[in-house]
Amino acid sequence: MRNSKYFIVILLVLMIILALNLLAPTIGTELSAILTTLTTITGIFSVFIEMKRSADISECEFIFNLQKQFDDNKTIQKVYKALDTAYFEKTELESIDRKDIVTYLTFFEMMSNLIIKGVLQIDDVDALYAYPFFIAMNNKEIQEAELATYKQFYRNIYAVYSKWFNYREKNGYEIPYEKNKLI
Repeated sequence: MRNSKYFIVILLVLMIILALNLLAPTIGTELSAILTTLTTITGIFSVFIEMKRSADISECEFIFNLQKQFDDNKTIQKVYKALDTAYFEKTELESIDRKDIVTYLTFFEMMSNLIIKGVLQIDDVDALYAYPFFIAMNNKEIQEAELATYKQFYRNIYAVYSKWFNYREKNGYEIPYEKNKLI
């Protein structure tokens, strides 16, 4: 909605400039130069706004597709459900195969890589992924069975973990299994 207001203002300015050019061609080259400059600045501003809007839409589509991938993957959903149950009911994760845990962690390894490269920002994905991320990363069983044992395969997760933990702590957001912080 905000971009629509800018577009309308820019359109009005362009119409006024065009009207002045058509109605007052005899005023001289100074007015023409001023109007040309204003038109150029307005055009550049319009292009910038449209590019920013397009980039925002693309980012939203990317995050939507990432969420769809998370939701549609049966293995990820199986692990997520088990982790969620374990978190709230304080149960063990005996029903999950290691390969399924690896699939789950690989999703977050890939997402962490995107955060490191600046494609995604933590504040963009926090609302969607903080809970699924931290119930795995701060889970003692997963830490012992996978994250600590095969640390070299989860470099991106380790690189993003502290930043994300600090982001949530700074904003006063809950961190599941906060006492089991990944070291």
